[in-house]
This record gives sequence, C-alpha cells and structure tokens, in this order.
Amino acid sequence: MRVQPLTDLLYLGLRTAHALGRRPRPAANFAPSAVRTLLAVSTTALGDTAMSTAGIHALRARYPEARLVALLHPATGRLLDGHPDIDKRIFYSGRYGDFARTLRALRRLRPDAAAVFHGNEPQMTPLLSLAGIPFIFKLPNTSRNRFLLSNAEPRLTWQDLGHGLRQRLAVAHLAGANSDDLRMHLPVHDAAREAARTVLTAHGLAKDTPLVGLQTGASEPHRTWPERHYIALGRTLAASRPGLRLMLTGSLAEAARCRRIAEGIGEAAVDLAGTLGLDRLPALIERLDILVTGDTGPMHVAIAVGTPTVCLFGASDPAGAGPLYDLDRHTVLTAPWDATARTLPEPMSRIGVDAVAAAVLARLDRRAATGT
Repeated sequence: MRVQPLTDLLYLGLRTAHALGRRPRPAANFAPSAVRTLLAVSTTALGDTAMSTAGIHALRARYPEARLVALLHPATGRLLDGHPDIDKRIFYSGRYGDFARTLRALRRLRPDAAAVFHGNEPQMTPLLSLAGIPFIFKLPNTSRNRFLLSNAEPRLTWQDLGHGLRQRLAVAHLAGANSDDLRMHLPVHDAAREAARTVLTAHGLAKDTPLVGLQTGASEPHRTWPERHYIALGRTLAASRPGLRLMLTGSLAEAARCRRIAEGIGEAAVDLAGTLGLDRLPALIERLDILVTGDTGPMHVAIAVGTPTVCLFGASDPAGAGPLYDLDRHTVLTAPWDATARTLPEPMSRIGVDAVAAAVLARLDRRAATGT
C-alpha cells in the first residue's frame, strides 16, 4: 500500500477540526445575493479545462457583477488566456510543494464560494477548506474529504451525473447558477488566428488547402489509436483526395510519435506537434476541415470551436465524454466498451482503418456540400 504521510496528516487534522466544530456552511444557507467573489476550479487535463468553460460561463451569466477567479493548472490554464468570463487566474500544480503558495493566494482573495468543476484530489478540497472559503461545492462528492463540502449529501457519483458537461452544470447549479447551456465557451482571438496562419503559411499551406487534423496522442496510452493505423489512414486519404494535407497535432511530449507517423504517411503530412502553445490551439483547430481524434483534449477544443470531428472511442465511454451538442458535425466510431476494455493490449486497434477513412471522406464531402 502506498504511504501518503502528508495527505493522511492533512486529513486527520481536518477531521479533528471538524469534530471540534469547524464545519463547512451547508448548501441550504448559501445566499447568491451575497456573492462578491467567486472561485471556479479546474486544475486537471486539457479536455477537463475546456469542458469547465460551460460551468464558468453559467457562473458569469448568474453573477455578472461578481469577481470571477479561475484556479487552473499551469500546464493547461493557458487555454483560457483572455477568456471574457474570467477576471483573474491563479495557477496550482496539484503538488504539495505548491500548496502553501496557493493557500496564501486564496486567503488573500477571500472568495465567498468555490465551484469545483474538476480538481486535483486529495489536495483540492482540503486546500479550499484551509483557505477559509465558506461554501465549497463539488461533484462527484464521494471522496473521503466530502465532509468538507457544503453539499456533502446526497452522494452523487460520475455514473449519477452522466456526461462531463452535465456535471459542470450541476456544480454551477449548486453555486446558484441555473443553466441548461451545454456548450463550451472557448473564444478564438485574432492574434491566435494570425499566429496559426503564419505557421501554416510557413509549411506551404494556403488558406483554402483542404486540411484534416490527426490528433495521434492522448493523456493515457490505452486511449491512443495505433501509429500504424494513423499511417494507413493518412496514406488512404492522401491517395483518395489529391491536394489534401494531413496535419499532425500534439504536444512536445508527443512529438516523436507524430514524427514517426508523418514520416510513414509521406509528403502529404504536416507535422506541427509542439509548434504552437495552448493559447493558440483553438485557432489552429478552427482552421481544420476535420479533426480525427481519440478521447482527448483537442477533441473537446474542436467541438468548442465548431470544427467537425471523427471521434474514436475504444477505451472510454462516449456517453461520458463524447460530443453532446452540434451532433450533425461529429461522427463517433466505437469499439465495444466496458471497464475492462482499457486492460486490453491495444483496445483502440479494434476500430478499423477502413471505417475511419470512410467516415472522414463522408465528412469531407458533407463539408464541401454544406460547409458543416
């Protein structure tokens, strides 16, 4: 069993304080009219950050005059540079080495409430409690730190909440914001569009060059479609549509994988892995005609900016993370999934190249005919 002395010590200290009467304020006592400063928390992966914009937008609509501060992860928070719904950002890495600095920043901020859309545990809830935030709302609320939440009851799991976007709106609802707007809100700035155009022009791509994106990496290996499948797909598409270019997107950590795939596809491939920062990613994906992707952060970015997708789900459940709106823009291909699928050697390989190629070509035809 893994020993976590700091985590356990923090838990025991907060449990003792709770037993001595230091309790969170219950949700029933929450008064939206008293909110002056509100904290929105999303400190995990790229896709989680994109989905949290639905909840953040709901909070901004409910509290137009309040100061809305976002607590974000430094590796993914750049996605929300210049976001119109956010007044200030604080960054937290989720590490204990960053805990004290973040705690001081939150105490200076003195939020009236915190809405935890997606946060690092086991640190996040104790961090917010120690910061003295009177109302802390979080779903799911099944961890051992749930006694620190204003909504400790009833217990709700991910299965109860369904899709990640519905979970974001459920948290916003606890914080007084009633919204049924499931859309993510990722504005694309003119400066980002210009930066994307500059990079594409440098690679010989004109503004009317047909462009299919390949997001070949994922946050977890079992969510990645095999390299050989991407190579075969790229060759098939290039042979079927002369003039089509295949743009590989990815982080610096995925650069080696992207390079191998680009070399395998040949001259139709354009490898842009690690070329643009997250603040430019929405503009780059907006330029694509289609993005082929697994269950990834760039998939959520594409959905947010209106780029059609072919989404591959073989090791996760699209009911929890797949497209939820603008469904006519998105094709979802699946392999049989349950909780054991991710234990297979290559669960995503069960989605065949021919099926993906057919879906992409159909999407290209639709886009040429209708613009969507």
